[in-house]
Parts: sequence; C-alpha cells; structure tokens
Amino acid sequence: MLVEFPRLADTLVEGIVSAWYKRPGDAVRKGEPLFAVETDKINTDVESPYAGVLAEILVGEGERAEVGQVLARFAGAGEEAVAPAATHAAPTPVKPNGGLSPMRRRIAERLTEAHATIAQGSCARLVDLRGIERHGVSWTAYFVRALARALSADRIGVAVEIPDGLLVPVVPDARDASLHDIGVRIADLGERARAGTLNALDVGGAAASVTNVGATGTLLAFPLIAPGEPLILAPGAIVEGRCWLALCYDRAKLDEYAADRLLGQIVAELVGAA
Repeated sequence: MLVEFPRLADTLVEGIVSAWYKRPGDAVRKGEPLFAVETDKINTDVESPYAGVLAEILVGEGERAEVGQVLARFAGAGEEAVAPAATHAAPTPVKPNGGLSPMRRRIAERLTEAHATIAQGSCARLVDLRGIERHGVSWTAYFVRALARALSADRIGVAVEIPDGLLVPVVPDARDASLHDIGVRIADLGERARAGTLNALDVGGAAASVTNVGATGTLLAFPLIAPGEPLILAPGAIVEGRCWLALCYDRAKLDEYAADRLLGQIVAELVGAA
C-alpha cells in the first residue's frame, strides 16, 4: 500500500513534506495524521489513507515532492519495516543569507515564473469611498464583494500574510452573501491561516483574488499575478475617503479595454454600496 502526495488544491503541483508523525515500524490508524505538507497556499496535516504498519518513508522531512509522487509505503503481510538513514536526516539548513522559509522560497519561485511566463497588464483608478457607511464592516469585505459581482463569480481569494509567507484562502459565496457575512468569513479565514488550520476546501478554485496592499499604508501597487490566476485586485491605503484601486491582469485572458471596463464595474459596485 503506497502513500502519495495528495492534490490539496486544483492548482497545486508540488509541496514540501514538512513533518512525519510516524516512523517505520509504527502502527497507524486510518484517518490519523500521518505527515504535514507545506505549500505556497496551505500548511496542513494529511491523514493516513490506511490502517497498518508504516514500512518505509521515501521522501524525508524538508524534501519537496510532486502531486502523485509516492512518499511512503505500508507493510504487506509478512513484510518488515525499513528505516533508511535518509528518513531521519535533518532537512538541509537554510544558508544565513537565504533567510527564507520553504513557503517564501516557493512564493519567490512562482513569482519568478509569473514574471517570465505571464504578460502582465495593469490599470488603476482613484475611487471616492466617502459615501459608504461601513457599520463596522471591513473595507476588504467591500472590495471582495465588488470584485465578485463585477466578475459574476462566487469564490474570491484574499491574501493573508503569515509569519512564514503568504496564503490566499478563498471566500465562498462572495457574490451573494451580505457584507457582514463576507467580513466574518474573511476574519475567520485570516485567523485560521495564521493558526495553520486551513483545510483543502479553504484554498483553490478562486476566480480572482484581492490583496489589500493599503493595509500597511501603501498608496498604490501593482502585484504580480500568480500562475493560474487571471487577475488580482489591489486596493491602496484609504486617505481622506479616497483610494487607488489597481487591477493587475493576464493579457492572455483580458486586453486593456476589457480590463479597464472590469475595473469600472468594480468601482460602480463599490460606489453602489453607499
């Protein structure tokens, strides 16, 4: 019986085995945590698909693996467990001048890929938000719903910074839910992202994403689109009721005219929320 690297999200192709909770020779119950996976989208425990004895670990802690790659093997009848020395080897240490976590390294790799393979386009508009009475709802909830409605899409990703990198959990039903409910979902996803308790249903399948670059005071930014995503909305800091709203897009999916019309629709949805 073979244990393979699982597909935790639609766009996931690889990740890092960050920890093994069992060693060769250990008895394992079906459904108990067997190993941990770290990707640029999620950190999560993976449950054992079998009950039995773990015979051999083929991909050690800290090593990268592709989706579908065999990570370990359970013992069959009459087999003994094998514990190769590599199984217990420590992950390769990061050089002092590298300082990057595995997640941040993967994000850097993906953005390098994005820069090289995606024809990035962008446009921006200054938006007047002074007519909106928020009633305690986060600005991000407004941007998420405006983007969802402009796209006629249900699932919108929200970038969340965590100590080791960046995760993009997905807000479900973002087009039709109330602003209050969207705000609650964003807060919940953010808390679970930082706690490392997101699950596979919380990531992947987003029609587009929002990254709130203005949260730290940035007025205007043009983030790179990650491979597999058509566009990303980047609201800047709100100053005296106004903010710059940047839309970055893949020119293979949208031309500049379609992108500008879409940004106009997003602005209209925002202003219409007043």
